[in-house]
Amino acid sequence: MSLALPAGKKFRVPYRVVRDTWEILKEPGQQGLEASAVWLARAISGNSAQILSVWKPGQIARRTAHGVSVEVTQEALSELIMSLPDGVFVAVRLHTHPGEAYHSEMDDTNMLISYEGAISIVVPFFATGSPDLSHCSVNELRRSLGWVELDDAEVAARFEVT
Repeated sequence: MSLALPAGKKFRVPYRVVRDTWEILKEPGQQGLEASAVWLARAISGNSAQILSVWKPGQIARRTAHGVSVEVTQEALSELIMSLPDGVFVAVRLHTHPGEAYHSEMDDTNMLISYEGAISIVVPFFATGSPDLSHCSVNELRRSLGWVELDDAEVAARFEVT
């Protein structure tokens, strides 16, 4: 049985998790590097989940003449999977970009989570702005379409930050 929720799911997100996520992502950005984190959640109904915490997996940040990128290591991914308590799943992948937020071609292929309805959030300007999802590119994986960016109204309707 999959712990992931279907596409169109809703999330309750404690503001402390959003704030802590920005702090985790901001530090590497001060050196001009991207960073990645995940939100862990527990389903609370057939179509909604409670975000419980943020986790920063082991990762390799790269800066080349072509730009910056971040990759979560296989060891870190295995460690995360093995440490998840019963009923808890990786609901959201977040990572930073140095400029505007968008889901790049590299983001499309460098997936940490890849189930139908997975969420990938791109945080702009190395998370130097205020902790606010409305400034981000929030994307949902839909098998028939790939990663689809949610509009502002859909983000506001589906992510309840408390």
